[in-house]
Amino acid sequence: MSDIRLPWDDDSEAIKYVYVNPRNKFSEKYAYMITSLLIILGIFTKYKLTVVLALLLLLSLITKKYVAASSKGLEMFTDMKITKTYKLWDWSEIDAITYEKVPNQKGKILLYFTKGDVTKRFFFDENDQDRVFEVAKSHNKKIKIYDAYEYKQNLKRFKESMKKSKKKK
Repeated sequence: MSDIRLPWDDDSEAIKYVYVNPRNKFSEKYAYMITSLLIILGIFTKYKLTVVLALLLLLSLITKKYVAASSKGLEMFTDMKITKTYKLWDWSEIDAITYEKVPNQKGKILLYFTKGDVTKRFFFDENDQDRVFEVAKSHNKKIKIYDAYEYKQNLKRFKESMKKSKKKK
C-alpha cells in the first residue's frame, strides 16, 4: 500500500484500514491544474487570497493518511511530504468501538473509535472486524463494543414514543 516505512510494519497484530475514496488520475491532474491557475491568479491579480487557497489545495493533494489497529492501539500516520505526523490512541484510552455496515461499501465495515469526547471513523475489511475486536479486548478488557444499527433502532423507537407522549398531552 505504501512505499514509506510505517510504525506498525513490524507488528504482527496490525490490521490496516481500507481506503475507500481513491483519487483517479484525471481528477488529480485536474486539481494540479487548478492549483497552478490559482497561483497564477494570485500573482497577476489583486486577489492574493488565491495563493493561500492554492497552497491549501496543494497540501491536500500531497497528503496521505495511513491507519492501523495494532497491539499498541489505534495508530494514525499522516505523510505530507514536507512533514509527517504520528498519533497513537493507546487501547487503555479508547472507551468504545462502534461498528456499522454501510450498504454502498460491500465487504467493508465502518468502525468508530471513541476516546473521551472524540470519535474517529475508519473503514476496515469486513473479515478483519473480529480481529480488531480481539486485539482491542486483549489489551483493554473494559472497552465497550456497540452495534450502530441497534443504537439507531433504539433511538428511532424512543423518538416515536416521545411523539406519542406529546400527542397524548
